[in-house]
Amino acid sequence: TIYDTADSKSLICSIIKEMGLDEKVYKPGMVQARISNAKNHLVSPAGYANNKEAYEGDRAAKVPALRDIYQRYWERCRRADAMDFDDLLFYTFPEVLARYQDQFRYILVDEYQDTNFAQHSIVLQLAKNHQHVCVVGDDAQSIYSFRGADIDNILYFTKVYPDTKVFKLEQNY
Repeated sequence: TIYDTADSKSLICSIIKEMGLDEKVYKPGMVQARISNAKNHLVSPAGYANNKEAYEGDRAAKVPALRDIYQRYWERCRRADAMDFDDLLFYTFPEVLARYQDQFRYILVDEYQDTNFAQHSIVLQLAKNHQHVCVVGDDAQSIYSFRGADIDNILYFTKVYPDTKVFKLEQNY
């Protein structure tokens, strides 16, 4: 089962209530965004719980139980055989990697300036054997940082792929 945003938020609300936390402090949308951000950086609940910076940030934001909510959310999704949209990226490794590395010898990614860490990692892994990657993007038009987009993915593309040829389209016709 794939949980959409409403399903995910509903589960988070249930967990917040079960834990006896204040929904005005632990706003479900904020909690959902933090969990999404962690998953988009390929950080599991265990990794999140062991990350001192994340915990200090949560304490400063007066939401120290966020790591416990994330752990419970993760476990409840697993028990329900469910995934949210972020899990679709998180669980891409390594089970299907070899199959798709052979199947997709040439990779094209549009709007690369709006990719997140997980998406960038997927492209890196898929292209590992063949190095045939073409991306299209505009570093001046990155608009999805609130969803985890990382502008550095396009800014440092030529460092990741040193044989890159860059074609700038500087006029609009």
